[in-house]
Amino acid sequence: MCQSESPVPKSRLTEAGTLFLKHTTLHGLRHIFLSGSYPRRLAWLLAFLAALVLLFAWSSNRVRYLLSSPVHTKAHMVYAKRLVFPAVTICNQNLLLPRRMKKTDIFSAGRWLGLLGRNWQVSPAAREALSGVDGDADVGGEPPWSPLSRILDFNHFLPPPRETQPSMRQLLDRLGHQLEEMLLSCRFQGELCGPRNFSTVRDLCC
Repeated sequence: MCQSESPVPKSRLTEAGTLFLKHTTLHGLRHIFLSGSYPRRLAWLLAFLAALVLLFAWSSNRVRYLLSSPVHTKAHMVYAKRLVFPAVTICNQNLLLPRRMKKTDIFSAGRWLGLLGRNWQVSPAAREALSGVDGDADVGGEPPWSPLSRILDFNHFLPPPRETQPSMRQLLDRLGHQLEEMLLSCRFQGELCGPRNFSTVRDLCC
């Protein structure tokens, strides 16, 4: 007769479970199953379930807080005892002042400014712009471009030699808006400052 192998006896599983409960440190789990009296086991069971409920409740709260992507920003103010003079750039988009220009200046920079065309004649665009200067008077009562309309006639003008004509840099330095005229007031760390505290970096930008 053939005999089938008997399954693992339940006593071995019971022994393994008992051995695990004796050596486990899982919050009194062994007291729930190995304690002698029933009331004591019930008390440990209630305590274990209460601790488990609190664990899941607090964990779910922390998980929801983590999923909300919290952000904490801490700002710490550091006051410097001595500040460096700030880098401030002051530029005037109007590079040249028409009231300072002379006939030689117009002859040198007229084409660059778009005032003169071929044969040193006033360009049509400049002529059209200068024709309406009478209605564009500035604060002083004189149109800003009216000085040009009086010196744009080069019919009897003898141009200076090329080597004596000013460079574009010289024209900008002499005819451009100066910082002394643009800077109304300046104060840094309680002390007065002025044009002497600025330096030219590009064209007439300070």
